[in-house]
Amino acid sequence: MAIMGSVGGDGPRWSEDVGQADWIAERLTPWGDRDLAVTAVVPGGFESYARLLHPAYKSQACAYTDVQDAAGDHGTGDRVVRWAEIAAWSGLPLHRTAQFHAVALPPSPRPVPPPFTQGPWEGSLDLADARALAGVLRAWTGTPDDCWFCVWDGFGWNTGTSLVSILTRAGERPETAVPGPPADPVPGPVRDGPRVRLPNRDYLLYRGPAEAVTAAAALSPGGGQTANLWWPADRAWCVATEIDLMVTYVGGPAALIDALGADDRIEALPTRPDDPASLVLEDWVAGWVDGLTDTLVSVGSAVLTTGLGTVRARLRRPVPLGPWRLEVETVADDGSRSTSDSRLRVRDQAGLRRDVGLQLTFAILGLTQG
Repeated sequence: MAIMGSVGGDGPRWSEDVGQADWIAERLTPWGDRDLAVTAVVPGGFESYARLLHPAYKSQACAYTDVQDAAGDHGTGDRVVRWAEIAAWSGLPLHRTAQFHAVALPPSPRPVPPPFTQGPWEGSLDLADARALAGVLRAWTGTPDDCWFCVWDGFGWNTGTSLVSILTRAGERPETAVPGPPADPVPGPVRDGPRVRLPNRDYLLYRGPAEAVTAAAALSPGGGQTANLWWPADRAWCVATEIDLMVTYVGGPAALIDALGADDRIEALPTRPDDPASLVLEDWVAGWVDGLTDTLVSVGSAVLTTGLGTVRARLRRPVPLGPWRLEVETVADDGSRSTSDSRLRVRDQAGLRRDVGLQLTFAILGLTQG
């Protein structure tokens, strides 16, 4: 086993010992074309499972920032808003498999503004939630100071490549020197060595105590990224934060899952191994998408008013037999706007409806993200 450089200062250490994750691959169910079960994200075989709901945030500042302070709040002074509070505002039930839009996107406008201004993070726990979770989990393993952590290797911050580009007008030279790429936070032998390879995802690996779930935050911009997959050496439990999801899954003993549900520092609901983890649209949202699609394909323009804002769409084909052009604008109730302009290269009506419906789904759900 090779343990390389530290993740941050004298903290947990990067590792090449990727075989430590082999047991996980053996216990994951396959990904379907569209359907994703809980045990496609977190290993099967545990007695019980829970979903930790990533909080939304209420901005207390003029502008949203990608910074988490020491208390775990997302943004300077931002307040954590739990899904239960949002459900109370919307009047929608927070059921076992509810996704964020199920409580945050009411079918009709509410008499008061929503209690959140920014939706949950995808692919990372709130830092305060991560610390609270680690504190609970360490009591349910015989190896709390010997845990393994996986971080998805597709995050831009962990490549050592600069994500900043400096644009100048043609022929101009920048007056200041262009900074070079940042130093790679991952030691060379680990960067160039083996990966933890699970279906559909590759990961870098490090090792440390349960609290090291936040170690990656020391490297990521804004200090917000937590490990995507972690477990103790005795495999008593496992935690998975899939990069595209707003929830984190935990598998372990039934009493642990009960303890998570009773802890008011986090928001956790019990779940089942075969519950859906992929996107499932609530009936009213699916109805909105179908109705907008029908109108766009037949008329060429459509407008939808929701409990969070308005979606306006226009579909046209500028050149006969050329690509369709779909223009979508969303206007949130707070006045913020978002636009997209897509060219759809489809061969038949079914393909056109499918692609239009997908784009409209993203636009409608985007209203919940602030």
